Amino acid sequence: MTSPTDQLPHRYPFILVDRVLVREPGVRVVAEKLVSATEPYFSGHFPERPLVPGVLMLEMLAQAGGFLEAEPLGGQAIFLAGVQDARFKAPAFPGDRLRLEVAFEDSFAGMPRIQGTVSCEGRELCTAKLLVKKVAP
Repeated sequence: MTSPTDQLPHRYPFILVDRVLVREPGVRVVAEKLVSATEPYFSGHFPERPLVPGVLMLEMLAQAGGFLEAEPLGGQAIFLAGVQDARFKAPAFPGDRLRLEVAFEDSFAGMPRIQGTVSCEGRELCTAKLLVKKVAP
């Protein structure tokens, strides 16, 4: 299986996909993020009750979407170009194992639109449609 750092240009502390479980290039990806208590953003969000910021759940989905590509991005960056119909239904906490599911939906203005869901132990935490754009270095 492809390592996240082989496929994506992101690096610590901003690579938010730990493992790819299912990969059907151009169709769908199921990935995983284990939320560690040492994630850098927890020191300020929130010290008394740390939780994963919703915007980072969207970024997790966008990064998982990078695995829809058949080949590694090869220096190209992927940018989150649009967010549609985002819904935040429940928070994610340290220790949670997040399941990231993304599927190609269609293209809009030459950019892939993907449908994504973040869940934990069968609970849906976040859903969104994302537009992503590849940009050469």
